[in-house]
Amino acid sequence: MSMRAALALFILVALSVDAFAGEIRKGATMQVKANSIWFEEAVQLEQWQQKKKVGGAKEFEAYQESLLHEREAWQFINPVKVKIIGYNPKKNRVDVEMMSKGRLEGAVWFLDVDALVR
Repeated sequence: MSMRAALALFILVALSVDAFAGEIRKGATMQVKANSIWFEEAVQLEQWQQKKKVGGAKEFEAYQESLLHEREAWQFINPVKVKIIGYNPKKNRVDVEMMSKGRLEGAVWFLDVDALVR
C-alpha cells in the first residue's frame, strides 16, 4: 500500500469515528441542552410531545408552564451530563441517568431526543 493510500485510509477512518461521536447509544455519555424539559414518567413525555405537535404556540407554552409549575416536568438552566440508559427512536424518546453531582445524581429521566446536544 502506498503512503498516499495509507494516509487517505487513515483520514477516512478518523472522519468516520468523528461522525459517530454524536450517535445515541445505550451507555453513551451525552449533554442535555440548557432549559430542556425533563420528565420523571415516560407517559408525561408522550403527552407533552403530542401537545407540542398539535397545539398552537400560545396554548403549548401555557401547558408547558403549567407542567413546570405543578412539578410534573422539570427544567434545568445549565447543560447537564447524562448517561443514556434507553433509546426509542419511534417515540423520539431517550431514557437517561443524571450524572451531575448533587442530590439528583443517578436519577432517571425521560427526554425528547431533541434535548440532546449532538
